[in-house]
Amino acid sequence: MVAVCTAMVAMAFGAIGTVAVFLEPLAAEFGWPRADVSAAYSVATVATGLGGIAMGHFADRMPVRRVALFGALVPGLAFFFLSGLQTTSELYVLHALMGLVGIGAIMAPLNSLASLWLARNPGLAIGIVTAGGAAGQGLVPYFARHLIMTEGWRQAYVVLGLLFIGLMVPLALLLRDAPRQASVRRASAGGPSATRLLALLSLAAVLCCICMATPLVHVVTLGSDRGLAGREAAGLLAIMMVSGMAGRIAFGRIAERAGSLNTYLAASAGQTLLAFLFPYAGSATQLYVLSALFGLVFSGAMTSFLLCAREYAPAGKTGLSIGVVMFFAWVGMAVGAWQGGLFYDLCGNYFPSFANASLGGVANLLVLALLVLCTKRGQDPFSGGLRAAT
Repeated sequence: MVAVCTAMVAMAFGAIGTVAVFLEPLAAEFGWPRADVSAAYSVATVATGLGGIAMGHFADRMPVRRVALFGALVPGLAFFFLSGLQTTSELYVLHALMGLVGIGAIMAPLNSLASLWLARNPGLAIGIVTAGGAAGQGLVPYFARHLIMTEGWRQAYVVLGLLFIGLMVPLALLLRDAPRQASVRRASAGGPSATRLLALLSLAAVLCCICMATPLVHVVTLGSDRGLAGREAAGLLAIMMVSGMAGRIAFGRIAERAGSLNTYLAASAGQTLLAFLFPYAGSATQLYVLSALFGLVFSGAMTSFLLCAREYAPAGKTGLSIGVVMFFAWVGMAVGAWQGGLFYDLCGNYFPSFANASLGGVANLLVLALLVLCTKRGQDPFSGGLRAAT
């Protein structure tokens, strides 16, 4: 079951990541600003977050296979319709549908499902599944870039549509709900309420993903601006995702030993520093090294905040809780991707875009410090009262 979840999450993450490689050909053919094209990523991420809340809720209450079938069908159909794209309105509507009733039915429900199947090692389970997401973010856009260069962007969308439907539907039919005993969770005793912890975590996720999204969406075009050829530029995203596979599994295991929140704090600090350094890289080697290191830490941050969401979730609401936190994470991804394109268009370079991303990372670290304080001392930051530690 974890393997099936991993494969489906890989393709779902890859579907969103294709915006990075379609950005340049769409902007060139239609004369659209990069901010307008990269806004499709923002639309897809916000829609995925909204869909994840609803689908996570349904996955807690009905067979997960029914929910996942939406995620199996909709992205492929959206790719088919994108092959006939003519306006930015069509671009946004199709990416919104892809996220809302497609990818949203994959992310939160299947991360929750995997952690319930491996209830004794949830860090490993979510680490494996999110590693699949990292692989998909690198491999699917890389394959799409190859299709664009050999077949053109319209035909590339058609091929992606065929592959997604042909692979995702059979995988969805293999899914099974976790055994009942695997989903039993211990209620917390004392300390801040689950709702308030999840609220702080959601705020941290927004800020974290503003920092995360700018390199993810704009590293390919940054590489092109630095003189890298098409495949070399796409390779930056690929190496970022490949190193992210190792980072997600490693940070998942570290979180089981050091604690989810402490691990999240460490990964976020690394992500914040590295995001700031990207526009200062002057060679392909420096960009590849930064991409590999960033892949390790951004993936660790993503794995850690999902584990925190699972840890803070009320009993029987794991899918919903993960869906809520992922929604705010997707909002952050949307803002980070959009501001990266906007400030590039305004300033003509990527220095302000990546500096803004790092500022989001710094704000995230401050929220995480508050979360550490209130969980370790049993203090509710909203009411100011002290409660007994769990």
